[in-house]
Amino acid sequence: MNIANNIKAVAKEHGKTISMLANEMNVLQPQISRTINNPRITLEDLSRLADAIGCNVSDFLKEEKEDDRAISGSIMICPHCGERIMYTVKAEKI
Repeated sequence: MNIANNIKAVAKEHGKTISMLANEMNVLQPQISRTINNPRITLEDLSRLADAIGCNVSDFLKEEKEDDRAISGSIMICPHCGERIMYTVKAEKI
């Protein structure tokens, strides 16, 4: 799984460019690019990007084949250490 590609694809699906995200997040475009392409991107950064795009962090975690070491259901593979991580997503009414 390549989270950077997924972030870019989700942004494009929502009609957002990297420059537009930079403007909405009040940072320079190169900083957004570095953040998105950082192999150690944090959950906080993913959350800020999701807010700017208007999506959920889970949208960045697209399913791929199990042998591609991607997520499947409620299990994902940590991009940093390769360990399996179980997670639960709860929807809340706002």
